[in-house]
Amino acid sequence: MTRKGTNKNRVHHGAHRSGAAKPEQPETTRQPKHVHAMGLVERSVLRSGLSYDSFVRLLIQSALSRLTIWTQADLDRLLMLSERLGLDPLNNEIFAIEAAQESGKKARVLFVVGVDGWLKIINSHPQFDGMRFIESAPGDDELPLYMECTIFRKDRRVATSVREYMHEAHTNQGAWLTHPRRMLRHKAMVQCARACFGLGGLYEPDEAERVSSALLREANRRPHPAAASDCEPINNAMGKPMGTAKLKGWIQQSGKAAGQGPKRNEAA
Repeated sequence: MTRKGTNKNRVHHGAHRSGAAKPEQPETTRQPKHVHAMGLVERSVLRSGLSYDSFVRLLIQSALSRLTIWTQADLDRLLMLSERLGLDPLNNEIFAIEAAQESGKKARVLFVVGVDGWLKIINSHPQFDGMRFIESAPGDDELPLYMECTIFRKDRRVATSVREYMHEAHTNQGAWLTHPRRMLRHKAMVQCARACFGLGGLYEPDEAERVSSALLREANRRPHPAAASDCEPINNAMGKPMGTAKLKGWIQQSGKAAGQGPKRNEAA
């Protein structure tokens, strides 16, 4: 689908025309050089404006609250994705959940971005040039057969369009029963953004639940090992399970090792 003849129906969210001023770069790209010299943890704490203690407490209560156990590698991935995408893990714009895994093994961790987080990613992308939705005629159940999302980019002549069909997406659970059109619209927007901007390794909440359920069914079909020694142990430095105290210590030690964290945080 091209732009020709589509301006009338387009819904723009923070879009810039080609003749307009150059869009501002994300906040992270305009930070001083000494900020980029810091470690991942120090930059995360600095962006939050909190002390280390407050940052750890809020991180556990928000982005990590759905996990029973986590590792340093999980935290690194969470903070890395938050920084790269410009999302706030303390505000649940991105969070981690556990997907079912085989008995004796650490559960797989999925990183989930809520609807507000996806909208933030889309609107802050420097090439974003507008978005629109098309709802099909209703079917026998008076619900639309599909929802189509189209995202326009400044650097492409042809827009990206994705259709999500109600009979494929509807789960007959939760918000799908009370707000099916809204859920289908969100589903179409996320899939279109993923195709348009090349976003991988992220899930939206509904999708994460489906992946977790699929992994649980797969794990139940497999024969369970008789001995615990057959399971892959978590024994390397990056994979040791961490509790709240260890998480706090790891973040504080990371800041001290870098030697460049804010003084107010080192004293926390």
